[in-house]
Amino acid sequence: MKYQTANQTIPYHYLNVVIPPGNRSYSPAWQRVLAQLGSYTAQVVQKLRLRPTTVVLLAQTSTHLLVRISTANQHVVLVLAPELHLAGEVAFSRAMAAHNLPAPRLVEYDLSRTLIPCDYLIEYYVGGHSAEQLVQPYLLRGLARQTGRVLQRMHRIGMPGWARPNQVGRWLEPDWLPILTNLHHRLAPMPIARLVFGDNDSDMLASVLEQPILADVQPRLMHGNISPRAVRCTVNEAARLEAITDPGPLIGGDGMLDLARGLDPVYPDAWRAGLLEGYSSAVMPGPNEMERLRYLRILTCTWSACQRYIRAESPQAARDEALALFHGNIHPFQVESESITSGG
Repeated sequence: MKYQTANQTIPYHYLNVVIPPGNRSYSPAWQRVLAQLGSYTAQVVQKLRLRPTTVVLLAQTSTHLLVRISTANQHVVLVLAPELHLAGEVAFSRAMAAHNLPAPRLVEYDLSRTLIPCDYLIEYYVGGHSAEQLVQPYLLRGLARQTGRVLQRMHRIGMPGWARPNQVGRWLEPDWLPILTNLHHRLAPMPIARLVFGDNDSDMLASVLEQPILADVQPRLMHGNISPRAVRCTVNEAARLEAITDPGPLIGGDGMLDLARGLDPVYPDAWRAGLLEGYSSAVMPGPNEMERLRYLRILTCTWSACQRYIRAESPQAARDEALALFHGNIHPFQVESESITSGG
């Protein structure tokens, strides 16, 4: 399929990806969207009356397809969700824009599935690099400080409910602790946890969910998927934060979970230390937040260890850190042997 623009004919059919019959790696919904990606992109372009010069498949994640549409004076990204709804991503973008926080700016979205048979949104393209591409520790640490400051501001913003809204904007989850418990059961299923930690330690770590303080929270704006990969930057003499992208499934909840997941031992120490420095640059978290952070870091390290074991990767670093945090050998605001007690 080709559509004529003012300057050239765009061959949208090159976007199509045909999955071979019998390939069970993709659900029917994914196969349909991949096979018709060019047609769906062309329909969205026509609806918005864009005049593209180039259209390319930018990325494919486990949940989204990203198509970059370039015009004579700007780049935008079409995000399609073959299976899931994008209401959470829309709510995240709106909240970030309302408080002038760095995230891709939303241009258009349609959750009705009337134009094409999946949710889509269009946002302005953010150039630069992801933080995971930075190899110099001082650049990564400086960028992580900026990210920590943004997270601290995000976690002051109240949200209407827990987890994420549904496609009509309703927040249906009644409480936070069941969400946290379901996450634990999904990311650290007991048979895997027992293989990684042993019977006694796996039961001991799971008992963290019984701490009442974990339920003593109000829903705050979260990213839900914070990592170096989610941070876009430009680099000159220093790295500059451009946007925090790709929010996860939880955008309303305890902000300490964001921080805990960003401190996963799989990430470089420069990132983890900088994140703590930035988060505490305005004010240190209070005793209540610090206690929740300790428990949530125990949980997220447990999840990380189990997920790495499932992927046939070494769970040792996350396993050791989970146990050290549980026994009080690591302060919640500490990575490795380095204690971060003031902002940078």
